[in-house]
Amino acid sequence: MKALVPWLTVVLACCVSASPVDTAYDLLDAVAWQDGYALEGLVSSDLYTAFTEFIDQIRALHDEDPVLVESILQSRYRGRITVADFESLNNQEILGVLLGEVVIQPDEQVMRETAEMEGRIATVVIYYFNGASVSFDMVWEDGDWRITDTSLLAYLFH
Repeated sequence: MKALVPWLTVVLACCVSASPVDTAYDLLDAVAWQDGYALEGLVSSDLYTAFTEFIDQIRALHDEDPVLVESILQSRYRGRITVADFESLNNQEILGVLLGEVVIQPDEQVMRETAEMEGRIATVVIYYFNGASVSFDMVWEDGDWRITDTSLLAYLFH
């Protein structure tokens, strides 16, 4: 029986998915590390499609009017990303660069978090001592909680 306990612990640990709160903090980590590959795995397929459509639109517009695209990128992202980046980087790398525009609060400033779940839908809000908050809407998709919308990324793609 004692030999079975470690194996049972390993099996349970492998089969338990992250909670919505864990997923929210994973996204904060992806933003902090500017990790577009991690972002891809944390957002819903619909939201990731919206991100890639945005990137494809910039690339298509560049073919028509590269000066306009450079102006848009400069004014919106303050030179963090350029037309050359859209030509040389893949989608995940572009997302990683864009994540550098997102300002997040330090973990030690977290005051509390709330999570509401109803069926396959969840909402997480992280509150900070300075009065700021970040919200995450999620859906259960492909065996994990995936972010469908968040106030954290709204500026980047709207």
